Amino acid sequence: MDAETFTDDRIIELAKKFIPIKVNPEDQEHPENIEAVRRYQVTGFPTIVFASSDGGMIAKQVGFIYPNDFAPVIETALEKEQAFVEQLAKLEKTPDDAKLNAQVALTYLERTQLEKSLPFSKKAFEHDPKNKTGLIPNLHNQLAVTYATEVEAAMVRAPEEAEMYFEKAVFHFRTVIDKYPKSDAKDPAQYYLGVTYAIKGEFDDAIAVLEKLIHHTSDANIKQNAEAMLERVKDLASSH
Repeated sequence: MDAETFTDDRIIELAKKFIPIKVNPEDQEHPENIEAVRRYQVTGFPTIVFASSDGGMIAKQVGFIYPNDFAPVIETALEKEQAFVEQLAKLEKTPDDAKLNAQVALTYLERTQLEKSLPFSKKAFEHDPKNKTGLIPNLHNQLAVTYATEVEAAMVRAPEEAEMYFEKAVFHFRTVIDKYPKSDAKDPAQYYLGVTYAIKGEFDDAIAVLEKLIHHTSDANIKQNAEAMLERVKDLASSH
């Protein structure tokens, strides 16, 4: 990409709106590089992350891409950031708007900014207890998935943190399952709850949750994924 994409005149012009930083994840002298890979969930190279000034992930591009295809990616990232700035400005004028709070919280979660999402999540939950916005179950799910993602990462370096993340993930998944049983978010919540139990090594609970999901879900894709996950969990359980 250095030779072909980043030398394109249009890309050079668009890139002026960002501060480019090149990260080498194999550079052991700079552990912040490894942290960037973890934070932005980099799984392949090259990966280009468009980040806000406070470190939020606006967008991500994985793999080589030609200039003509890359330009729209940059433009979309700029548009997303502008839309979010405008959304925050609206929220300043109506700070108790449940829908705006939920939308901002979801955007922060998408940007891998859990801590920034929390005050907006709290307000959304407080001002929309009956889910009139239709966003509350999904917000619980996204919070839960974010906490669950942190469980595995923390299990080795900080077991107490892992337990805290685990409890919060379970709480939010259970909230969706118990409080919003008719929402589209229920089956995904039950699936990822099973996955979260498995990550924590609580295989009996994982098996029970997944078996229950397989029995009642009408979503063929979720059922297929749950059946595959159930087999994996049973294999893990038998090896422990």
